[in-house]
Amino acid sequence: MRNARWMLPLLLGAIDLLAINLAWALGLWIRFEGAVPPPFLAAWWRLLVPVNLIHLAVFVAMGHYRRLWRYADARDMLWLVAGQACATALVWVAVYEVYRLSYPRSALLLAALITLFTTGGVRLVVKLAGSGEPWFRSRQGNRVLVVGAGEAGRLVVRELRRHPELGAVPVGFADDDLRKRGMVIAGLPVLADRSSLVEVVAARRVDQIIVAIPSASRQAVSEWLRLCTRTRARVLILPGMYELLDGQVDLSRLREARPEDLLGREPATIDLEQATGYLRDRVVLVTGAGGSIGSELCRQVTRFRPRLLVLLGNEENQLHEVATDLDLEYPDSPREVVLCDIRDRSKVDRVFGRLGPDLVFHAAAHKHVPMLELHPEEGVKNNVFGTCNVALAALETGVSGFVYVSSDKAVRPSSVMGATKRLGEMIVQSLNALGTTTFVAVRFGNVLGSRGSVLPIFQRQVARGGPVTVTDPEATRYFMTVEEACQLLVQAAAIGRGGQVLLLDMGTPMRILELAENVIRLAGKEPGRDIPIQIVGLRPGEKVHEELFTAQEELCATTHDRIFVAPQRVPPWAELSKGLEELRRLVDEGDCCALRECLFNLVGMA
Repeated sequence: MRNARWMLPLLLGAIDLLAINLAWALGLWIRFEGAVPPPFLAAWWRLLVPVNLIHLAVFVAMGHYRRLWRYADARDMLWLVAGQACATALVWVAVYEVYRLSYPRSALLLAALITLFTTGGVRLVVKLAGSGEPWFRSRQGNRVLVVGAGEAGRLVVRELRRHPELGAVPVGFADDDLRKRGMVIAGLPVLADRSSLVEVVAARRVDQIIVAIPSASRQAVSEWLRLCTRTRARVLILPGMYELLDGQVDLSRLREARPEDLLGREPATIDLEQATGYLRDRVVLVTGAGGSIGSELCRQVTRFRPRLLVLLGNEENQLHEVATDLDLEYPDSPREVVLCDIRDRSKVDRVFGRLGPDLVFHAAAHKHVPMLELHPEEGVKNNVFGTCNVALAALETGVSGFVYVSSDKAVRPSSVMGATKRLGEMIVQSLNALGTTTFVAVRFGNVLGSRGSVLPIFQRQVARGGPVTVTDPEATRYFMTVEEACQLLVQAAAIGRGGQVLLLDMGTPMRILELAENVIRLAGKEPGRDIPIQIVGLRPGEKVHEELFTAQEELCATTHDRIFVAPQRVPPWAELSKGLEELRRLVDEGDCCALRECLFNLVGMA
């Protein structure tokens, strides 16, 4: 192994000696156009040994034989130029000051330039061979078009060439910069912009598109992705801002494009100092910790190093899964898992009394509209009285802050689920006036990809070959990723004042039909041809368009540009609690019709 380690430097050194001698012979031959006078030929023979020794000594001193030239960059080439300049200067001194020979200066300079080109050329060949440029390998494989002719796109192309085992052959770039159209970058042409992408993909028989514009806005990325889904090519994406400082691109970061990439929402910014001051070294309890929102909230909260994180939920498998993930991601963060149903008031009281939480995020809820239309009493038990139990326990134990996770379905509710969420808002707003606990409700729309939401349903239907079922062709919904929703929840908790209902900016609502078509296209299928779409009609309790606030709710700004306040009047707790007692009686009696009527009458009190 030790001998093998020195084989390449020795081979490169031998090639350099041949290149140096050839360069000096060519320099003299060019200077005299092939008719070299005998005195200069004699001087050339006399200088061969010192010239070779000087060059090798300089090249060794500057580390030219310790560099892996297959990974060379511009800095390595500059070192090669510097080495040649240094060697030329030393040879000049040796020829004219030490040996005092009569030797043509132009021949010496020509020899130096030729030496630089020959030694540099050898290293360039090594680099190209090592990087797998097309002329060193077969061009068989999936034809790849890279969206983004910038640094990230160029590095993606380089990595694809260096890994021929991936079976991917880059054929060109697509870019919106008109100055790049028709240019050649990394040996590949810039073939298309947005207006011609679909046609170019078809004409060039592209099998795969890699979207490599990590510094672009989410809106720009989503627009490119929408175009990509109109082709038959598989779409991959390089997400987020890349660490390009060392020029390395890890192809394992490439992933399939997802429907949430099509939202086009810019990532929310969070005031880390404010959130850290709110959460650090405090006991934080999250209800519904096994659900989509609750589990992500636990991850977000853990980043801010609470003294203790309490994961409370009633589904043991989900709780175990979340706790296991947190143990792997944050092994040193203290946490406690509590298996508890929020409808059990005595158990909730014992948990609060024993652990004494400082902050509570109440995310536990039944949320499926059609299911709660069939079983309204279950929605009331969990979403109304479960919320009562947790909120009253927080009030009685002196919890500092309480954040209630609400929904856009609480606005002018048309369903049992929406009505129970609005009543939950009213409960925490009324209780805010009774003690020192700061109660805040945060209202937002659908979380893309959460359990039981429309996206995973569509994906399962596509996997089965369809049909994909859409309630109404004009139906729209607000969507947000679970990560962004929880980041804004943490921020809202830090800036909210007691009794407020805060709204998260959900951007522009998206047509459910468009989402279904995007899911089908991202699976490489064509809507209506490969996968049918079936319109099934609105289910009981569903709206065509959801709202985040009513016309009567005049929104007020907060210190965060994506969080707003919807001022609302609610009845005092004494009055509201009487209505809740009547609601509880109807739950116990099992009279669903009267229960529904009482529920909506209570919501109408606000």
